[in-house]
Amino acid sequence: MNKQHPRRNTKSPFLFSHLLEELIPQILLRLPVRSLLRFKTVYKSWHSLISDPQFGKSHYDLAASPTYRCLTIANDSEIGSIDVDAPLLNYESSVVKLKYPLPQPCKLSLFSGNTVWFLGYCRGFVIVVYEQGDVFLWNPSTGVHKKFNTADVSNDTFDYLHGFGYDTSTDDYLVVCMVLIPYDCFEEDPEDVADYPTRISYFSLNTNSSFYPEGTYVQYWDNGEREFKVGCLLNEALHWLVTSHETKLQVVIAFDLVQRTLSEIPLSPTLSRKLEHKKYRYHLKVMGECLSLCYPGGGDSMVEIWVMKEYKVSSSWTKLFVFSTCNIPNNLFSPICLTKDGRIFGSGYGRLMILNFNGWFLDMCILRPEPDIQKYIDVHHCMYRESLLSLPMTLRKQVKASRKQGKTSRK
Repeated sequence: MNKQHPRRNTKSPFLFSHLLEELIPQILLRLPVRSLLRFKTVYKSWHSLISDPQFGKSHYDLAASPTYRCLTIANDSEIGSIDVDAPLLNYESSVVKLKYPLPQPCKLSLFSGNTVWFLGYCRGFVIVVYEQGDVFLWNPSTGVHKKFNTADVSNDTFDYLHGFGYDTSTDDYLVVCMVLIPYDCFEEDPEDVADYPTRISYFSLNTNSSFYPEGTYVQYWDNGEREFKVGCLLNEALHWLVTSHETKLQVVIAFDLVQRTLSEIPLSPTLSRKLEHKKYRYHLKVMGECLSLCYPGGGDSMVEIWVMKEYKVSSSWTKLFVFSTCNIPNNLFSPICLTKDGRIFGSGYGRLMILNFNGWFLDMCILRPEPDIQKYIDVHHCMYRESLLSLPMTLRKQVKASRKQGKTSRK
């Protein structure tokens, strides 16, 4: 007796193919940025999809576990991008070298002194400023960049508080600059700064123009350290640690990127007293999605990390970590961020280091190898999140216009 074979469904290959077409974008949206950049070469259709600005935006919004990296510049060294969540910092896969947006023509050596500085990062972009005046918006993950011109973002900016952020209400990126009372000026002649206002300006990438909100007459002193003039971005606001001219106490000030207003976030009384008596200044960071104050230790001092668990609630400042520097090279450690598995990523004396939550040294990456690395080496770093985001629409139009103009002139 012959068995009757079931009728084949001739539509199944079509359905399967159609199903794949629908699923592939959903699968790709959940992959890491570095994998997607490699997959662009698999098919032309994938290249087109992954390069689509809307895909980049959706990927950024849907990422369940974003990847953060640390961009570093050490004197006389190369620029590297380090995966802060890597098991070991010296793994070959942990550090990548990046093609850097250089001024054209390049008049200065990239690493001759401090010729370049980061003004902050936001949504995968970094603002890069050269001291001769060139300013770039750069996505280190994809390499896309655009030079833009503004008189407000120049070499003078290095002397002021500054930061980079995003206004969700207008889909606009802002470069913010704030002029405070220089601490040296106050020490020399306190009476001379009595009428010195806090002045704010910001540059809008959408409009390619600068704005000058009305200054505030609540006066602050600039605490002076160059690296910590860069604002910490959290909850659509940029934050800095400064000293109040009125109370002579250190406070956190916040510039709201949506409302374009300045406000003050007081410290807890305990933390405020600590900041008065420490030889080394505390550093303001964002750690674990909270504002954080970090004391780098040094000598016999203990490293301390405080976090504000509830935003703008001064009583919520809590000491998260405290540990000795005795097992840390050169007894100095400046925390940068917390890794996904709870380790502490930071720097000190030309090194990037990983500690466990008890402060025990786990691994180190020397950014400037020397036979005897005992002296202090300045290491400038900038955290950024990997993303596929394209240049803002205004800058994309400028790039297309300049390319079209270039083709016309060649004809």
